[in-house]
Amino acid sequence: MKRRLVMCMLILLLVTSGLALFPGEKVYACSCVESDVQERLKTNTTVFTGEVVKKGRSQQSKHDGLLREYTFDVDTAWKGVNAKKMKILASDGGSESCGIQFEKNQSYLIYAYQYEVDHKLHTNLCSRNVPIEQAGDDLKLLGAGKVVSKEDFGETNDGGGRTGPLYLILYGGVILLAALAIVWIWKRKKRI
Repeated sequence: MKRRLVMCMLILLLVTSGLALFPGEKVYACSCVESDVQERLKTNTTVFTGEVVKKGRSQQSKHDGLLREYTFDVDTAWKGVNAKKMKILASDGGSESCGIQFEKNQSYLIYAYQYEVDHKLHTNLCSRNVPIEQAGDDLKLLGAGKVVSKEDFGETNDGGGRTGPLYLILYGGVILLAALAIVWIWKRKKRI
């Protein structure tokens, strides 16, 4: 009986010391810094009003937790819009993790930034996106934006990612040059 009690105490001690030595990930609640409309216009990559026309699935990101892709049909632009339809990735957790959800067929004032890791447009609760019905004060302060049509830019932007044909040609050219250099060096060494 005594031996069993000592073993249980040792196991409990090992488990608790293991938890103390290797704590889980720290979790922080969402905390947003207040900013006015002009500051948000200056610090964000893209500012526009638009209607959600497509709501993607929630997916786990390596760097940002849960993300959901939304496609917006842009009405008016103030900054950074290069297509009639813009794709934005939004943090999809709850408000405690700065998550935000947009409803399909609803219009919003969107503030989005280009994320350094994936070069796509992202937004979250702290960006201060609002439904168009609640954006009156922001819209007054932003002033007149540019009304956007398909003829201005084309149909869709992929959110800023580098996947267009120009990049494919450039990457292919670099790979081809590297392969030619390797073959040239290899043949030169064989001659010597």
